[in-house]
Amino acid sequence: MLVFTPTVRGSGGFTGAFASPDGAILAIASAFPLLTNPPARAAYGGQWLRYRLALHRRGEPAPFAAFDDLSLPITAVAFHPTDPVIAIGAGSYDGGWMFEGDLVFWDWTADRAWRPLTHTPEVARCAFDASGERLEVMVRPWDEEWGWDENPTDPFERFYPLVVDYRPADHGTASEARIGPLTGVVIAHLDLAEAAGRIADDQQLADWFAVASPVRRGAIWDVAWLDDGRLAAVHDDCQLEVHDLARGEVRRYDGEDSGVAILRASPPIIHVTPSGRAHGNAQARLMVFADDALGEWRRFDGIYAFSASTRGQVLGRLDRRSEPGAQRDLLLDTVTGDVREIDLGHYDVFNHYLGVDGAPDLYFLQGAPPSSHEHKRMCRLRPDSEVERLWPLLRADGGPASHAMECLGHAVEDGLGAGLIVAGRHYDPNPSQAAQGFIYRKPLDADREIWRHATAGSASAIAHLPELGLVAAAFLDGALTLFDAATGAIRATGAATIDGFPTVIFAMDARRDALAVGTVDGRIAVLSARALIQDHAAGGPIDLSS
Repeated sequence: MLVFTPTVRGSGGFTGAFASPDGAILAIASAFPLLTNPPARAAYGGQWLRYRLALHRRGEPAPFAAFDDLSLPITAVAFHPTDPVIAIGAGSYDGGWMFEGDLVFWDWTADRAWRPLTHTPEVARCAFDASGERLEVMVRPWDEEWGWDENPTDPFERFYPLVVDYRPADHGTASEARIGPLTGVVIAHLDLAEAAGRIADDQQLADWFAVASPVRRGAIWDVAWLDDGRLAAVHDDCQLEVHDLARGEVRRYDGEDSGVAILRASPPIIHVTPSGRAHGNAQARLMVFADDALGEWRRFDGIYAFSASTRGQVLGRLDRRSEPGAQRDLLLDTVTGDVREIDLGHYDVFNHYLGVDGAPDLYFLQGAPPSSHEHKRMCRLRPDSEVERLWPLLRADGGPASHAMECLGHAVEDGLGAGLIVAGRHYDPNPSQAAQGFIYRKPLDADREIWRHATAGSASAIAHLPELGLVAAAFLDGALTLFDAATGAIRATGAATIDGFPTVIFAMDARRDALAVGTVDGRIAVLSARALIQDHAAGGPIDLSS
């Protein structure tokens, strides 16, 4: 059951919208964010869904076709004059030297794509000629220095014409883009001619979809059940949003900051940060949601990851990279209001985030020595701030795979006793290699894995369903899996989809049989765990809207 969906379904943050020459199709280009909230967390492993071109018929919010096989932002779109084919240009500056690019021909009826060029710089604009036999392209230079001798001007305002022959996918071979350094022209980027059919404002978009005003929504960073009928969510557009499922009502709490996490405390604590989190102006605010009101409790400078225990304590780990030399992790007491500064060792967003929240105790990761990010151990923080080191996160074997990063944990307690579910990614010195991850269960009192599975992506969210004896885990490659909490047996698994197109679950919470999820494309849904087991024991896509 979908609880919320934006007006335009299945897209990320809009980067462009282009109407076909006959006005029958709208192509929407969008970008999906990486998992970087709460701010002291960063997990990228396995997330292949970054950019999408989705096609919509007039008045239809759900796309009828989508192209996701892109690793760079979409910069240009052109419809072929006669064939059901779109040219997609992409690219960006790599931040240091190169203008990386891509060019794709996509036949949306056959869902077949081909690249006419093996290598190309960033594409700025493209358009088919009247015959449809050639694609006229404007690209940036290969890098900041290329073409400087012939044209010593700002490389960010220097563009080169390129002509690409259009051939069906089964004919011809790809070649490298050939541009001449003497053909460069200087054009202020804002003065580049807009692509034909480009929709420039929200009113045009509203007219296309026949709505008064289009509702946009970024990624859902967290969801949490408040009770059987109310579900809370946080995203970039407000501090907190509460959905009354029975009444179909939504209550928003707006402010200058945006919500990034919901701590499972009583009452719930909302972690909010300044929108955009400009470097040098990082700040964390903790707000308490009680009696349908949201009020500030504490405010701290710095980038923090917070977790709460059922004993009424809150742990804040400070990202030391944002505050070099700082040693002020925080231990807060929600009952007395006390705030203590403690030092639990080095913390950085890739290596030390854990996210165990709503457990009887507070847990964190610590390197050996504590100033290191290597040889990490699971640790428990006692109420008196004493540290109990439990067990190594991974067994040391001398290789890079024994170094865990992008971790996520969740506390469980059942007939096997108290334990932790821990997921993460094995470090690989070659960043181009496919992500290899893990998920396991260990008891608190022994360095012993009760069960373990290999994964193809870092875990984005974990939830425990104690009444059903299940652990639900969502991964950045789009997978959603239900494990038997005691044995690790897979009870249901599949790729998360909505309207038949892939999505990625960023947030999750469970209450009895109900599994609430929030997605990278701004959707909120509630699933029945029992129905998932019945319908997806053998795999296959999991439609979050059903």
